Amino acid sequence: MKIKQKITIDFLEFFKTGKFDYIKLGQTKEWILNNFPNPDDFFADDWVKQKGYDIWTYGNIEFHFQQEKLFLIFSDHFNNAKLSGGKHIKINPWILKDTSKLTLQFVLAELNNQNIDFKKKTDNLGILLRLQSGIELTFENWEDIDGCNPNDFRLTSFSLIEENPNRWK
Repeated sequence: MKIKQKITIDFLEFFKTGKFDYIKLGQTKEWILNNFPNPDDFFADDWVKQKGYDIWTYGNIEFHFQQEKLFLIFSDHFNNAKLSGGKHIKINPWILKDTSKLTLQFVLAELNNQNIDFKKKTDNLGILLRLQSGIELTFENWEDIDGCNPNDFRLTSFSLIEENPNRWK
């Protein structure tokens, strides 16, 4: 859909509620194309297409589809570049404005300041926070430093995805 004005996504609101304008997980590509701005680009290599997936990009934010339905809103491209919504989405980045601050300790403090509930899981790959809104935040030992304090792990991705109960066992 062509639009005259950019849609604004407030990341504080997104982290609190999981709302990304009117986009919800499970919506079809057709619904999104008729009710949301057209993507900036499409990514689908042969492997992705063979598995029935499709990825649309809005700046460095990705919409992932499987069998024509949205199952993931994702980005892991904001540490080396400013978070961008591309041609049609204006971003109010909240804590993502200054990526140099995005340690686990800083993000936990900001989530607590905003009364955003979460659960935390630590494994040998890093730390995962699942916010009450359905947003998942992944923290990793960004510079692969031996003995790095987990509080210094860096936010490397965010996603809106249905909860996988097996992940929390």
